[in-house]
Amino acid sequence: MRTIVVIILFIFSSCAKKEDQKFTVNETKVQKTERTSNFQKINYSLRYNYRDSLGKHINPNKNYQYWQYATYHAGIDGKTKYTVLKQGGDLSLRKKINEKFNPDYSVGISQGGHPSFRCNYISIIDNQKIIYLKTFEEFRDFLGTIDNLEEAILLAETYGYKLDNDIEGSEYKKLQNGYELHLAKYNEFPRYKEIVDIVINKDGFIKTKSLGISCEGQDCYD
Repeated sequence: MRTIVVIILFIFSSCAKKEDQKFTVNETKVQKTERTSNFQKINYSLRYNYRDSLGKHINPNKNYQYWQYATYHAGIDGKTKYTVLKQGGDLSLRKKINEKFNPDYSVGISQGGHPSFRCNYISIIDNQKIIYLKTFEEFRDFLGTIDNLEEAILLAETYGYKLDNDIEGSEYKKLQNGYELHLAKYNEFPRYKEIVDIVINKDGFIKTKSLGISCEGQDCYD
């Protein structure tokens, strides 16, 4: 009988410990009053495709024969639009780049949209060979040294950190050897938005620290 009592007490004790360890995202909710005044707002609006503007500040890691940062948009009306946002090198080589859409071109920078489709991508000509960057890693190598805030934001986006409507997830500070950003990271299941402090050195090295959960569930749709 005594043995049975001991076993029951052990089971209740184990359940209590598990309950104490249960994590809820509310425990790390971001407080807007915790913002520091030495950060500045990132002046790009989510109302527009800010990646178009960010790409206009790209400085590649080396001198290519030719390179371009372009956008492709396929509307629901069936019309398509291809636009070169920035290019460099021998501009006469631009005609060698295929302007017709190919899904392989869209990987590596950004893509999305439904039912319409939009993507931003980079094409280069190097040693007489046409190359379409297809992965985030290739894009990071293409950027090389982080020369400005826009490149820092683009680099952060390749790791899943994005600009947000709230200033707590859309601010930056210039450092001696790079930038410190406060951006948002979204999770779908369960749905919540996390604010992250990101330090990016000029050499592209990235260091992150969570600042807590900004919203969860239905609040993240508002």
